[in-house]
Amino acid sequence: MKTKIISCLFSCLLLNACSSNLSRTERGDVLDDKVTTQRVQAELSRAGKDFKEVHANATNGVVLLSGSVSSAEIRSRAEQIVAKTHRDSRVEDKLELNP
Repeated sequence: MKTKIISCLFSCLLLNACSSNLSRTERGDVLDDKVTTQRVQAELSRAGKDFKEVHANATNGVVLLSGSVSSAEIRSRAEQIVAKTHRDSRVEDKLELNP
C-alpha cells in the first residue's frame, strides 16, 4: 500500500514538473513581439497615407513608434491604432512632427 501511495505521489510530482510553463518563454516573447510588430504595421498601412512614414517595432511587449507625421492628431491616431491592435502593449512614441 505504501508503495502505491509513494508511486502515486512521485507520478504526480513528475507530471507537474513536466507540465508546460505557463509564463512566456524568451522564444515566445520574441515571437509575440514579431507578430505584434507585423499586426501594428499592417494596421498603420491600412489606415492611409498619413501613416506611410510611421514605423512600429515591438520589443518586450512595448511598441516603439518612430518616423514622422504631419500633425499631432495623426500622432494620436497612430497611438490609438497600436492600442486597438494590441491592447496588452505599452506604446513608446518617438514620432517627429513634420508639418
